[in-house]
Amino acid sequence: MKPFRLATAIAIACLAVGHADAGDGKGFRLTVDGVEVGINPGDTLDVTTKDGRKISVELQRSETVTFSGSKFSFDHDGKFSVARTDLGSGVQQYALMTPIGTGIIVQEYKKLNPAGLTDFVLQQMVQESVSAGAKIKKEATQRTLSDGRALKGVKAETTTENDVMEYEVVAAGKPSGGVLVVTIVNKENIPTEGGIFDKLWSSLKVEF
Repeated sequence: MKPFRLATAIAIACLAVGHADAGDGKGFRLTVDGVEVGINPGDTLDVTTKDGRKISVELQRSETVTFSGSKFSFDHDGKFSVARTDLGSGVQQYALMTPIGTGIIVQEYKKLNPAGLTDFVLQQMVQESVSAGAKIKKEATQRTLSDGRALKGVKAETTTENDVMEYEVVAAGKPSGGVLVVTIVNKENIPTEGGIFDKLWSSLKVEF
């Protein structure tokens, strides 16, 4: 069983229409009435259809997107996307990572309650930096969702000469399954990217 493997390299995929593979430098391919054109978010194009009609089309990113797994959902900024990884043994992992390394990881378990795994998952995440000399502080934590459901776990801070990293690992579930949520951020990036977590915790819903 490999439920604890955390993806270290996440491909940030765009959310709409379809990736471009043509050589026009556009990030997406948009097909209107069988006519394909290249387009980037924010572009407005006039497309001539096969029957000669001209249609104006525009591609905009949504400011907020709701991502849903089988047993959970949460809102995130439309400029980011969520990558899914099958870890095997009934564990699905969903990860949102920003270009500077701020991250949300949700692991969805079947036939296993992850509530008792939070300390282990944290240990796996910080062991390399702690072995290299980072100092660590940790404490129990709890997140209460809008419906009153509580996710419990641990939060920690690791400190080196160059960085202070903050981690939080919380979970809830039943013997039939559950959800484990991880957040990761460099402390110096909280002023610019802490809103990602505010949106997560204010919108997160779990069904277990």
